[in-house]
Amino acid sequence: MKFEKRHISEQVLIYLRKKIMLQEFKEGDHLKESELSEELSISRGPIREAISKLEAEGLVITPSNGRTIVQKFGEKDIRNLYESRILLEIYALTIQNSEKLDNEGELLYQYIQEMEESLTGGKQSVEADLKFHQQLLMMTGNRTLIRLWNSLNEIIKTLIEVTSEFTAERQNEIVLEHKVIADALLLNNIEQAQSLLRTHLEGASDYYSKAVFELQGEGE
Repeated sequence: MKFEKRHISEQVLIYLRKKIMLQEFKEGDHLKESELSEELSISRGPIREAISKLEAEGLVITPSNGRTIVQKFGEKDIRNLYESRILLEIYALTIQNSEKLDNEGELLYQYIQEMEESLTGGKQSVEADLKFHQQLLMMTGNRTLIRLWNSLNEIIKTLIEVTSEFTAERQNEIVLEHKVIADALLLNNIEQAQSLLRTHLEGASDYYSKAVFELQGEGE
């Protein structure tokens, strides 16, 4: 597999993360920098950087012996990931900055439109989907909360990408779910927006868990 020179470590990170999610690298496997360097035809530096980020995400561990070991990624991990999202995003709706909401709330519809246009072209816009949810955090003005959400962003993005074929038939429904959340929020129906958001994210947790289970089964 060939990588562009720019942002090599990020590309390696995505490559390794996908393999772990799909159990192409299985629990207990040793990720060897030398082997990965040879396989990917790149130096060890970007691989080392990528592995460091995988450690922060809990997808690998490196004990005192220096061997980087793959950790299991399964249903429980997806549930934990989405429970964390629910806590952050539901709370974000309770502390919206009214000025930011007035000035930036329309961005939610811009991201929805991008999602719709992508679907018209036969594609899923993961970027627009995640920007919608990030905007809910941005409008709080709470930098700590935003950093916490951003720390989950890349692993969520990869999860959506590897399961996209399983969620294709639900994309129109997913876009509608985003729209009703935005409608409720901009009408200041906070409790309704929270309820809709919780239902949306719990549904996402369910179908991503099922999709990863099926994909991992195919790889066995």
